[in-house]
Amino acid sequence: MDGKPAASPEGVELATPEIGSYDEAIGFLMGRINYERSAFIPYRSPQFHLARMRRLDELLGNLVDQLKIVHIAGTKGKGSTATVLSAILEAAGNQVGLFSSPHLERLEERFAVNRVPCAAEDVTQLMRAIAPVVVQIDAERDGDGPTYFEITTAMALLHFVRSGVDAAILEVGLGGRLDSTNICRPLVSVITTISRDHMALLGDTLPEIAGEKAGIIKSETPVVSGVEQPEPAAVIQRIAAQNAARLIEIGRDFVVQPTGQSTFDLTWRLGEQSGSLTNLACQMPGKHQMRNAGVAVMIAKTLESRGFAVSEEAIRNGLSIAQLPGRIERLADQPVVYVDAAHNDASITALIEVLSDLPVERRRLVLALSSDKEYREILRLVLPHFDEVWFTRYATNPRAIGPAQLEAAAVQLPTGRRSVIRHLVDDPQQAFADAIAASGENDLLCVAGSFFIAGEFRRFFRGE
Repeated sequence: MDGKPAASPEGVELATPEIGSYDEAIGFLMGRINYERSAFIPYRSPQFHLARMRRLDELLGNLVDQLKIVHIAGTKGKGSTATVLSAILEAAGNQVGLFSSPHLERLEERFAVNRVPCAAEDVTQLMRAIAPVVVQIDAERDGDGPTYFEITTAMALLHFVRSGVDAAILEVGLGGRLDSTNICRPLVSVITTISRDHMALLGDTLPEIAGEKAGIIKSETPVVSGVEQPEPAAVIQRIAAQNAARLIEIGRDFVVQPTGQSTFDLTWRLGEQSGSLTNLACQMPGKHQMRNAGVAVMIAKTLESRGFAVSEEAIRNGLSIAQLPGRIERLADQPVVYVDAAHNDASITALIEVLSDLPVERRRLVLALSSDKEYREILRLVLPHFDEVWFTRYATNPRAIGPAQLEAAAVQLPTGRRSVIRHLVDDPQQAFADAIAASGENDLLCVAGSFFIAGEFRRFFRGE
């Protein structure tokens, strides 16, 4: 069943769903298996394969063959790298589609053209076209039909084809090898970083995780890698060599050198050609974002050999406009308020690095985490840096870990010289309100732990 797509069953009357409104489109989508809302993801089971996605793409007209694709995997930095690349290619005069996940607040964020999310009406029209095909595959595969993420991948591909984009950037959802985006044949494959995340699914070690991410590498297709640790980098090198894929590596083929709080220099050598750009300005805070931006520039330089013209002016302009909501995003100044979707040790470390330099008096944190994350390691990292913490849970996804479980882990961990005041609040809205009320104008308040809590807080902060 997981090889060639099966033929449509003969003599079967398929019930075509009625998609007449946005709510009906969302209702149909939410009725599908959604691993983003599942505490258990059967990643290494027969349920995870690419046959459904290939059949979905085939019945929709072989969409991936109609697009010029950049495919981006990695533990962290996918969204930032994709956003910077999209802005650079847009500044170079292109129409650029960007498929990202998960969304912070609305599904439409996942399907952007020139960084503008698609309209609600587009979602309705896309689902109206895709739903009958989903029902057909349900019948063909005896109920083993497309999942939530597979359908959203198809929506992105169809939206980009209909929009006539010059380039489509596809961000991997989970892993790489078995991700639904991996049916594409890209112009460039990208692996941004390798760090500890989804370890129960992807592997216990960084090399094992790298092997899953490197599953997106295609034969004779260039690969840009921002992976710096020797062991996972060696895995990527080996898989690239097996596929005769030209590998462009950070540290070897290009170097990102921070020169200030938000500026960096980039030097590179691609074959016989070398070059450099100095004093590049990155809008997103943190040295890790400079590295992500450097990877994006190198993808753009690699695309020059694939028919894209990318000038220095386009690179600088793209960097100047690229911003990503929910990634160390500053919402207010008195008190200083940040929200961040950080949810593993690497992203939490990057967040703390940015916040540690802020001249504030008291530091407060609202934290909500997923049960499938390395929450003890995250607690170990954050607790020494805050004076007061609200443990809560997000309301929009059942994967949230309970505040009491966070507290039970926290009491066993050292907090350095700080005496951390801890609160347990089940209702995130109440946790937000309490933390804001406790914060003076010279204090810091940070909300972090997941995309879900970041999205909920952004809506709360706007008064929605």
